[in-house]
Formats: sequence, structure tokens, C-alpha cells
Amino acid sequence: MINRLAGVAIVTAALIAAGSTVSAASPFGIAVLPRPDGQFSVGTTTLHLLDQNRPDPFRPDRARELMVSVFYPAADVDRSPRARYLSTQLMTDLDRQFGFQFPGVFTNSYTDADAVAGGNYPVVLYSPGAGVTRLMGTGLAEDLASRGYVVVTIDHTYETTPAVEFPGGRLVQAASMPDGITPEVRKKFIDARLRDTTLVLDSLARLAQGDNPDVEHRALPGGLGAVLDMNHIGMVGHSSGGYTAVESMHEDHRISAAVDLDGQIGVDEDFGRAVTEGEDRPVLVMTSQQIEEVGDANPSLDAFWQHSTGWKRQVTLRDSAHYDFTDMPLFIPPPARTAAARYAGPIAPERGARLIHTYVAAMFDRFLRGRTDTVLEQSPTEPELIVLR
Repeated sequence: MINRLAGVAIVTAALIAAGSTVSAASPFGIAVLPRPDGQFSVGTTTLHLLDQNRPDPFRPDRARELMVSVFYPAADVDRSPRARYLSTQLMTDLDRQFGFQFPGVFTNSYTDADAVAGGNYPVVLYSPGAGVTRLMGTGLAEDLASRGYVVVTIDHTYETTPAVEFPGGRLVQAASMPDGITPEVRKKFIDARLRDTTLVLDSLARLAQGDNPDVEHRALPGGLGAVLDMNHIGMVGHSSGGYTAVESMHEDHRISAAVDLDGQIGVDEDFGRAVTEGEDRPVLVMTSQQIEEVGDANPSLDAFWQHSTGWKRQVTLRDSAHYDFTDMPLFIPPPARTAAARYAGPIAPERGARLIHTYVAAMFDRFLRGRTDTVLEQSPTEPELIVLR
């Protein structure tokens, strides 16, 4: 699999470079994410979650805590500030304190806007790749929310590099691994991720029932709990997050459909139970040309195809690399793209993002909403996409 630490370094450098370039034409700074394709405006908020009964596997003296972002169809966004990309806590608090928004990188979402009233929407969880912040799934989350989904992106504490930002600007650094990221460490990360998924689903169930699962019990956007359709839940993830998505669906029957973006379904030769036992629920796998050339995902995917009876499809994206399934390519300045070629392929960043967003949305439209008019009903007409199986 792609070198984790080098990839994280490229991601961090790209974000810093983007954040240092402020547009004089915009009062907000810059926004590089494509505008979402759906009909809804998008609101966003964060939740600080705590699993009181689970010692953190990387800090056993502390209970496991998570930060998640929630993206949802929103109303009256003109009364809410644009959401920041880099800092969802500290900078937002400073903006409120001083009464204006400091320059920076902004998204297409609006902080703490009220949710659209009068309906509820399927829920989709997002798990990022190994060591990667949940923020790198913002573009996908916004697009799904604009189409009428509630999307929850998850940071896996002590794995996310360099840190997870908690309320008040508290930063929790990635755990130190003296022997490096060994298969044993990766398995420990995955085990924590699976239990994190359960915590998030349990917390959302509380929210849908009128409770506030946030540790600080801060005021949440109006109507947020009412828009959650907890009977229709999907999960999508990139790299290790793709493994997390498929394995979480296998372990938790609340999840009805999964999308794996460029991830093997296991840790090296140690395949997940979704592979060894087979899965009867639908799975879409999207792979990069780079991973197809490397071939390290093939053993687990081959075994998954052999043992699973549910709907499944694998599509590969031409001219793409591993991090094209995240927001990272959108932040790389054109002069730096050659140096970053190992992480972002030659496909145009906005084109790659829109193709991925379209197919992920189609998967959930078909299997969470029962639609029969999605792009999945026919062979791809886009020249960049190839159905492998």
C-alpha cells in the first residue's frame, strides 16, 4: 500500500500551501472544493463523542473519545458563517469572539445552520485512510449532503496525523509507534476503528431520539436530530477507511451498503471477516490505476468476490493515484503536481472528484433509497472509468 507517512506529509504540505494563498477578491479567503451537485445547501457541525465504557487502546488511562463532523441539508444558510476547512474548533471560536472571519481556506458548508425541516435523510458514515484527517473527505461529504444525505466524517484518535483537534483547541497527537506502523499496529488501528463506528452509530441513535450526545452538551443546529433516518445507513471510506466501511457493515447490521475507495479489505494477508465469511449486502469498490498496477489490494478483493453473495462491483479510475479519492489533489498547486505524482495522478482534480462523487452517490441512491435510475444501471459512459468486475 502507498507509504503512509509520506502521503500524510504531502497532504499536510498541500493544505498549508493552500491556506497561505489568500484571495483579495473574496472576504473569506479561498475555496478550492468543487461546488456540490445536489439541490440542498449544506450545513455542518461537530460532535465530541465519548465512550465511557471503553479504555482507549492507545491510552488505557483514558476513555475513548472521538471528534466527528456532521454534514446535512440546511436551511437559511445566509445567517450562518462559511465553515473553515483546516480548523473546525479553534478558528471558528476566534471568529465568533472577534465578530468577523479571519482569512483562510473555506468549504461550501455553513457552520451550525439549521437543518431543513419536514423530512429525514439516509445517514452515511465516512472513515479516512490510515493517518489521514477526516477533513480530507469534506468534498465528498458536502456533495452527498447536498443530495439529501446526512454524512458523518470520523477522526480515529491517536491514529490521525499529526493530531485531532478537540473543543477549545486541544490537540491530541498521533500515538508514537517505536517499531513503526507494523501489521500488528495496523490491526490495532482497525479494531479501534470498528468500535469507533459503533460509538458513532449509537450516538446518532441518541441524537435521533432527542438526546444530545456531545460531551460538552453544546447547542446543536436546529432540527438536526429530526433529519436522521436511522433505518437507512451506509458507509464509505478511503484506503484503510474502505476496509473499515466493509468490515463495519459485516459486523453491524444497521449498515446496509458500503463503498471502498482504493482499499484492500484486510491487513496484508490477514483478511477481514467480510472476506473470509463473505458478505450478502452490497459493496462498491473504486480503485485507482496506481493500486491496480501495484496489485496489493487484489488478494483480498479476489477472496471477497469468491466468498460474497451480495451485489458487488469494482470500477477503476484511469490516470489516478491513491489520494485522488480524497480532497488532497484539489489543494496541490499546478507547479507542484509533478512532485506529487506518486500521490495524485494526472487526471484533472475536479474531474476525478466529480466522477467519484457521482458513483458514491449512485451507490447509496440505489441501495438506501431504492432508485433504479442511477449510473450503476448501465456500463460507464465516461472514458476514465472501467468496470473490472
